[in-house]
Amino acid sequence: MPRFHHANLGVPPDAADAEAEFLVGVLGYRRLEPPPAALGRGARWFEADDGTQVHLSLDPDHVPAAKAHTAIEVGADCAAIEARLSAAGIPFTAGDFDGRRIVICRDPAGNGWELRG
Repeated sequence: MPRFHHANLGVPPDAADAEAEFLVGVLGYRRLEPPPAALGRGARWFEADDGTQVHLSLDPDHVPAAKAHTAIEVGADCAAIEARLSAAGIPFTAGDFDGRRIVICRDPAGNGWELRG
């Protein structure tokens, strides 16, 4: 059975630091040191407690997708993440869907996220 390992998101170079702060400060990922070959390409890696990762690739021509998004399960942390989104000034919508809390937002690079409580 396949197991999810990582999502690779494009970010404009001038949004890379804000994107890292979103992943660490808002969503709770921790930074990982990419292997030397990836560092040479400007890669930035982040990991969740379950071992799944988000990799960032610097892309000066980055255009966020209109509908595509990354969905993650945040469980009981959903309310705390909503508070951190508000504190960071990141707009979001939230509501209940199919018995769970769903938060929709865009990260500093414009990539879509679905945060599932």
